[in-house]
Amino acid sequence: MSLLHTEVQNKGSDHQSSPPPITKDPGQCPHCDRKFGGPHGLTQHLGHDPHCKAIHEASINAETSSLSSATQPSGSYGSDHSPDQNENDVIAQVAEEPVALDIPQLGDTVGQLDDDDSSSMTESDSSDSDSDGDSTESDSDSEGGDEDAESDLPADDPHLNPPPQPINNDPADNEVELEESTDQYGNKVYIERYPSDTAGEPIYRVLNENNHPYPDVGQLADPEAFEIAHLLMASGLRALMPWKNNRDMLRDVDKLPHGPNWRVHNMRVRGPGGVEDTESWGRDPVEVLKQMVKSKQLGPQLQFKPIRKYTTSTREERIRDEGWTADRMWELQDEIGAKDPHATILPCVVSSDETKLTSFSGDKKAHPVYITVMNLPKHYRRKISKRANVLIGYLPVPKLDCVPDKEERRKARRNLFHQCLKSLLKPLAEACENGVEMECHDGGVRRIYPVLTAYVADYPEQCKVACTKTSHCPTCVVKPGQRGDLQNSAYRTRDAVIDAMKEEAEKGSAKFRRLGLFQVKPFWEKHKYTDMGCLLTPDLLHQLHKGVLKDHLTKWAAHIVGSKVIDERHKTMPEYHGMRHFKNGISSVSQWTGRELKEMAKVLLPVIADCNHEVVQAARSILDFVYLAHSSALTDGELEVMEKALRTFHAHKQVFRRNGALATKKGFHAIPKIHMISHYTHIIRKLGTPDGYNTETSERLHIDFAKLGYRASNKVNATKQMALYIQRIEALAMHASYLDEQVRIDQQNIKDRETTPELDNPLLEFAEIGDPDEEDEEAWDEWYDEEEAEDNDGREELAGAGVIVGQTVELEDFAETDELAEAAEVTGLRGHGWEQEQPPVNDRHVCFHPVPEIVLAKTPTNSGMSIDRIVELNSTDDLARDLTHFLRRENPNHDAPIRILSNTKLNLWSRARLFHSAPPFKTSEGPHTQVVRCQPAKIDRFERVLRPPRFDTVLVLRDKGKSGIHSK
Repeated sequence: MSLLHTEVQNKGSDHQSSPPPITKDPGQCPHCDRKFGGPHGLTQHLGHDPHCKAIHEASINAETSSLSSATQPSGSYGSDHSPDQNENDVIAQVAEEPVALDIPQLGDTVGQLDDDDSSSMTESDSSDSDSDGDSTESDSDSEGGDEDAESDLPADDPHLNPPPQPINNDPADNEVELEESTDQYGNKVYIERYPSDTAGEPIYRVLNENNHPYPDVGQLADPEAFEIAHLLMASGLRALMPWKNNRDMLRDVDKLPHGPNWRVHNMRVRGPGGVEDTESWGRDPVEVLKQMVKSKQLGPQLQFKPIRKYTTSTREERIRDEGWTADRMWELQDEIGAKDPHATILPCVVSSDETKLTSFSGDKKAHPVYITVMNLPKHYRRKISKRANVLIGYLPVPKLDCVPDKEERRKARRNLFHQCLKSLLKPLAEACENGVEMECHDGGVRRIYPVLTAYVADYPEQCKVACTKTSHCPTCVVKPGQRGDLQNSAYRTRDAVIDAMKEEAEKGSAKFRRLGLFQVKPFWEKHKYTDMGCLLTPDLLHQLHKGVLKDHLTKWAAHIVGSKVIDERHKTMPEYHGMRHFKNGISSVSQWTGRELKEMAKVLLPVIADCNHEVVQAARSILDFVYLAHSSALTDGELEVMEKALRTFHAHKQVFRRNGALATKKGFHAIPKIHMISHYTHIIRKLGTPDGYNTETSERLHIDFAKLGYRASNKVNATKQMALYIQRIEALAMHASYLDEQVRIDQQNIKDRETTPELDNPLLEFAEIGDPDEEDEEAWDEWYDEEEAEDNDGREELAGAGVIVGQTVELEDFAETDELAEAAEVTGLRGHGWEQEQPPVNDRHVCFHPVPEIVLAKTPTNSGMSIDRIVELNSTDDLARDLTHFLRRENPNHDAPIRILSNTKLNLWSRARLFHSAPPFKTSEGPHTQVVRCQPAKIDRFERVLRPPRFDTVLVLRDKGKSGIHSK
């Protein structure tokens, strides 16, 4: 079998020359020539940079005066090569030229795999395996060959032994300047800036920013015509167009500036069964990044320098949330900044996932590839309308029927996958050699190093990216027979994998078989700054919710408790605001959504609360881990709690095997998802919290960048039409941003305008078209709030829109004025904070209880309803008597006697909202709302129940002098 490949010639990236030498001064490092503005900044640098610190300490100890032989930076940060290895060899290895893409035998492998390495998994283990629903023919292997290969490995192999403990290179506390600040969650934090005045800064300014005149775009220069075109493109309507026909409109749309041009690689696969042609579509990711940093919308959001956040001024506990607060960007700035003091790091996040294009019938699939950068805030990357995630290619999804042998077909698909990604991401690798000068939104030109830092994919694709079999971990080198236990195995490195592949191709390698590798040319081979230990990110959707919780923990609990009992407890569980009620149980659900899985997790623990103590302990520890993994920010202490929860689960997990819930031969070793979550804390320390790179984002992107484009095509050769459709939609979005910016500039020059610009300019109205959906874009992967959907059904009961507006205004005021939990202590307002309880004797735990602000709608649900009618609807027979007693007790000195009659008319509210500020122990979760409902059943004239009754239970504080249940 051979795979012929032809490529359209494209223009390569321009490399910039190195910066001119800088004159020495007291703030300049004598070892790397970096400039820090003064002796204090130089002291911080010598304490932070491991290379310069080592040289500086050596010079002090040896009392030498010349360091010229040591000023050259090492080839790789954190390299796995031994100190005795020739440094020139290492540099030559990582600087090797990439293999040309027009080789005639693209599908041929360098070496052959053993027969036992390609055998399939047994059927008994398939229930606990990690095959994805859309994945086909996942790679697998038997364990025999791997165990036999272990005896051939040297005991001191640096790639397989656990790594040594990292040395703390942080300077002393009194040498670091910390800035006190308040983050977006209301926390008081202390920020440590990167100790360099040139890192992430422009190297020069653009003299003429308007040197590229805007092209003639025809009628689309008119904002009203542009708004119509945007509507027609989105809806497919054809009537009342300002153009003669649809083709004229598309001609004007194609005149608009758009993203980088698409290029196509034609490939032909030859096999015993014939020939199959396939195409790979892509565009230059460096050009995409150039547009991103220059964008007036995205550019101001970019963070070009890494920082470190601490909870206290003593730097006792780190906070990690965004990518620039984690370790990897700081390490890259150290490593690349050693050779280029003006380097600006863009840690790139690439994501890919195969998806179906047809909903009911057909087998059409697409494999989109997206790119974004960790310099953007997480909430910005999750908003589709912000265009922070950009489509850069469609990988081919061939059937390869011309290759009848399954193993050869898998091999061809792996080669095709890596060759296409290698071609697609080749500009990133080339740009990291010497950097690329990019014009940024602020008018400065920075030397950008776009580093492939993270790859978002599900487990089968993660194994394909790492070139490993599915029975091995794609992140670490743990043995397949030990995956189910909590291990401390070394993480994979790029050099170790490449060396093993080369050794296998030359003379055979036991290390190659021990690592569970496939012989393929990996696309990341030339990305020398890529760290395989943190490249593959956590997958909250597939690994935690669909994997550990649904496929394993819930099934094990159902086996122990009984499926009928589990369903019955879900049915009889009282309804509560913010929680989904499974009225038919969970065993009958065949297709789960992410929201349903998260709702099931909320009630899993009380459902199995009466089980074996070890079962409850194991389930609770996993749920603690899951909820912490969803946090927007995590401290060092919370990461330790996650690790402790994982240790607790492994200490009690055998209870499931003893009870017969886990009956496979390999046991927990055949469940890769349980092993993969053990890497979460390490990757969070490196890249930030997982909500910034979850697969749910790419699942949502498929709708806009694959499915909608396919629906707009004629279904024949759809990829080309999909690429053109995406290009036109991007052009409209870019033109909308341009027109909006022009209008804002014009308005700034008009000082005497009396009316508001939004009322007079149709463009500004159009500019807000995508904004109302932004909340939905962020909420689609949040914990589902079923009550919000039900609110829409009862709007006719709320006497007009004034109710909704009133609630919204009060909620906005609450959110704006209560960002800090301690504001309640200053103002003394109840409901604007949390009260700390006095802990019992010998109890060191700090406890808080909420004091929410209770808000009713401005307009009642029912006004002027008699007590007789209220009693009839709500079955409250003693309402008049109880209300009389209550008013008399609250007003003992009232002049006239108080008596409530049955014909007294009252106003009724069906619900009250409780506004809670952010908890002081987890302010990153933000404020939230609870709803107390009192709604009778809604029955139509045919006596059909349109809405079931809802009466929530509340505990009312009666005696403030007593505590607990006695105060009620």
